[in-house]
Amino acid sequence: MKYFICALDNNPTGSLGIPAESIERIVPAEREQSTVCDTENEENFISLPMLLKLKNNAAPHGLVLKTNGIKKVMLLCPKIDIELEIPEEDIHSLPEALSESLGFFKGAYFTNQKVILIIDPGKLMESIVI
Repeated sequence: MKYFICALDNNPTGSLGIPAESIERIVPAEREQSTVCDTENEENFISLPMLLKLKNNAAPHGLVLKTNGIKKVMLLCPKIDIELEIPEEDIHSLPEALSESLGFFKGAYFTNQKVILIIDPGKLMESIVI
């Protein structure tokens, strides 16, 4: 499956992976947000930098998620560095202790140089969006 890969605070060893199949479209993010979730005009905005408490809360990309609901959900995310094909069997589950507090992650993919934390957009929306 294809994932959009975003850096975490210029951390060379960690990134986020967002499944491309869950994204309706990518748009430039023109809003600054100081909270994890905000609602405006029937749209929900989720700031990944704020959610993950990153030092740099810049979110130049907006990923409009595919939803079945009336409200649109946009993930405000760090700069998308690359698209990467990751086989499902190569994604490892997170330890149970982490999955309780970070239940919106599907798992982790390990390369020789970094760890990519894979987001589960459905679980993220369930846990944050009202």
